[in-house]
Amino acid sequence: MAASVLNKAYRFILVSDLDWTMVDHDDKENKSLLAFNELWKSHFQQDCLLVFSTGRSLKLYNELREEVPLGNPDVLICSVGTEIFFEKPGSDGAEPQPDRKWTQLLDQGWNRQAALDAAGQLPDLLPQGESEQRPHKLSYHVKVKGDAAEKVVAQLESKLKAAGVTAKVIYSGGADLDILPQHASKGKGLEFLLSEVKELVGAPKDGVLVSGDSGNDIELFAVPGVRGCMVVNAHPELKKWCDAHPSSNLFQASKRCAGGIMEALQHFQLIKS
Repeated sequence: MAASVLNKAYRFILVSDLDWTMVDHDDKENKSLLAFNELWKSHFQQDCLLVFSTGRSLKLYNELREEVPLGNPDVLICSVGTEIFFEKPGSDGAEPQPDRKWTQLLDQGWNRQAALDAAGQLPDLLPQGESEQRPHKLSYHVKVKGDAAEKVVAQLESKLKAAGVTAKVIYSGGADLDILPQHASKGKGLEFLLSEVKELVGAPKDGVLVSGDSGNDIELFAVPGVRGCMVVNAHPELKKWCDAHPSSNLFQASKRCAGGIMEALQHFQLIKS
């Protein structure tokens, strides 16, 4: 339940994607990630909320934790915003369960089998691993690139509409495609979280900063009232969106991954001594 984590007022909330945003897979010594961890521990951890919002399932998130020295988030949003975890794993090793209130909201109007059938008609969509096929998310690799990939997305949207499926198609990273319930996304998951924060402990006085690198992060940046950090290594689809939506609340970093996030924290004067 949200109340198990949201039990005090927070000064500030940081929401970050993981792969190629918080985590630089080319930084083999994890220098920027370790530097971020130290900064968060010394200047933010006591009175701020750390949220990881990832396209990974809980299984793949746990695998990433075995590979790199991730800090411990207060809230974990997995599977492109379709699963929100407020509770921590118990001492018995049991996995946390997704927030039931959010799950019930996503159930409304979602027809997973019909979406699966529609995607199955397109040979250029290759299903991702079984762990990435979730109750409210179907994930694929797109075999083609560029304009051909955009055509596949349009064909899928047409087939979903013809089948009467109210779903959202998200294409990101130039290779990955997710089908979600109409009311799901990283952005919608964040909006739900912020509504719970406001209801239980009040809005953070220093606001919210989101950070990302790809198309499935766009809706994070579009959440009303948040500040955004686009890391310098971002994919073209996010760069295009940011260029089309210039704002003093949108910071385009000059550094990669966690280095860019730290740059944004300084830019927005969020580091308190």
